[in-house]
Amino acid sequence: MSATTPVLAPVTLDGPSETTAPSLPDDNDPPSPWRWKRLAPPVLAVAVYCVLSAFVYGPHSPVTRTTLPPCACEDVALQTWFQAWPAYAITHGLNPFYSAWAAYPSGVNLMDNTAAPLLGLVFAPVTWLLGPFASLSLAVRLAFALSATSMCFVLRRWTQWWPAAFIGGLVYAFSPFMVGQAQAHLFLTFVPLPPIMLALVDELVVRRRHVVRKGALLGAVAAAQLLISPEVLAMSGVAATAGLVAMAIRHPVAARERWREVNRGLAAAAASLLALAAYPLWVYLRGPYHVTGPQHLISNLQEYHDAVESLIAPTILQRFGTSGMFATGNSLTANNPVEHTAYLGFPLLCLLVLAAVRFRREGIVQLFCVVALGAWLVTLGPVLYIANSSYTAIKLPYEVIERIPLIDSGLDVRYSLIMYLAVSVMVAVGLDRLRRDGLFATVEGRQSRPARPKARAALCVAVAFVGLLPLVPRLPYQSTPFGVPAVFTAKQSPIADGDVVLSFPLPVGYIGANDQALLWQAGAGMRFKLIGFRGALAGKHHQPLVNAAVLLPPAAAEQVLLWGLYGQPSPPPPLDAATSQAIRTFLARYDVDAITVVPWGGPPKAVLAYFTAALGLRPDDFHGAYVWSRVQGLLHRPRYQ
Repeated sequence: MSATTPVLAPVTLDGPSETTAPSLPDDNDPPSPWRWKRLAPPVLAVAVYCVLSAFVYGPHSPVTRTTLPPCACEDVALQTWFQAWPAYAITHGLNPFYSAWAAYPSGVNLMDNTAAPLLGLVFAPVTWLLGPFASLSLAVRLAFALSATSMCFVLRRWTQWWPAAFIGGLVYAFSPFMVGQAQAHLFLTFVPLPPIMLALVDELVVRRRHVVRKGALLGAVAAAQLLISPEVLAMSGVAATAGLVAMAIRHPVAARERWREVNRGLAAAAASLLALAAYPLWVYLRGPYHVTGPQHLISNLQEYHDAVESLIAPTILQRFGTSGMFATGNSLTANNPVEHTAYLGFPLLCLLVLAAVRFRREGIVQLFCVVALGAWLVTLGPVLYIANSSYTAIKLPYEVIERIPLIDSGLDVRYSLIMYLAVSVMVAVGLDRLRRDGLFATVEGRQSRPARPKARAALCVAVAFVGLLPLVPRLPYQSTPFGVPAVFTAKQSPIADGDVVLSFPLPVGYIGANDQALLWQAGAGMRFKLIGFRGALAGKHHQPLVNAAVLLPPAAAEQVLLWGLYGQPSPPPPLDAATSQAIRTFLARYDVDAITVVPWGGPPKAVLAYFTAALGLRPDDFHGAYVWSRVQGLLHRPRYQ
């Protein structure tokens, strides 16, 4: 390829051109074998993706109402709540981007959280019919199938061999990034839109066809991505900017000639994005109880970073590896395999080097080699880490990214999504060109041997098998049986619709199995309001609230609730009149209608003793859960006036 060839050179979408075009059949004629031959590969590819996705979480139905993948705890509980709220909001005339049903009375700005409101709206019919558990179970499975399908069809822009595009889709949708994040984070695994944005950028910058129309479509897709994951949109924007700069440096003459036309398309994209996402952006930046500044403390995020050896150190989420390799991989990224997502393995690294060297003259290989390398450098964090040792003198790109407003809360390790998007392009293009040109370049002036397509295809399949074998995940993932306690769902429940509930365990910003109350609220159809929330919350002045700061004073009541959950502070608050008065003040300030204590970890007997002393009444035992109802009436009895 010459130096003036466009970086993303267009190729036919339908495969290699024929010397003689086949005659078009009459509309009344039966489908020809030629037509079925063209239709079979995409249908087979999508079918395989769907089958793999259906069994990712085991033999359970994709719309099960009795299990949650992979557990009924922590972030999975929170994602279930996020699926439930938009379905409830649009049927009750409420705001799908803000909720006062959690973190009562102030509420939650969902655009500041990982709420993915678009997914809640799209899957709302499933939520209405089968509940939020089924909605989440279906969404996490479709995330794999749709992401793989999207990447596969986009890769056909640069490949002529269907198996190469199919393998590229597998690399993207079943990468260690997806394997790890699928344990808890739907908003990060539902990623069919980044490949589509890549194709639209290609249309604007390289092919330059209908730039205004394609730019407007790019803005619409970006708006949809904003409502799924602002973090993924920010990462995509950083990668696109870096890629465009690399292309401009590589082709300065073409950049000067095309910049006006490209700017027209980008302006149309910006206008479309602002028009479609104006209100969600307002909620995010200026809406009720929005967080000013980073949603999470940057100091808390700095422990999450990859090390150089992350590339070749698998975790327990991979199928193949030695115990020593697993031990090394599990110790990286703050001992969190879910966030250790930059693993490639030595065979795949060799395949990427082969593609980069063998087809180094191809602009698309050059570009995505740079993107993959840059994204990997970002996953290392602000400074270089090797074997959990930092080299602070060596600054890396994330040092700049974490200082940019609006995108400074994103985790550096999650840029491995962009790395794998680029890797999937390199793998697909490399296999396609390897089948076409062979392993070795033809010496100029020497007659090449007759092509042997079947032998080359077999070689490509063997190379792909060896290269991708270390990435095979431990399937199926875990799915956990789960049910909502009867106290929240029974027809004769002591909790009335619209009640404000103080539930034990209390959902606050500590790590632990403390999101069950959100899960119970979602499973009960949002029929009551809940005190507490584990996520990004803001105070009256939009400052981020951390841990117990989400609760109103008095402090003694906070200590009772937190000690009951976590055994802290130590020693526990005294069981005396002052503590009882603090609890009563707390209940009155929150207008609590019901208190529930469900035996779910922690020392519930101690919590029962505190509330029994404060209210002067033992709780009712309702199917294994303890409940005080009509709490405001209890507080206003003559004894407490």
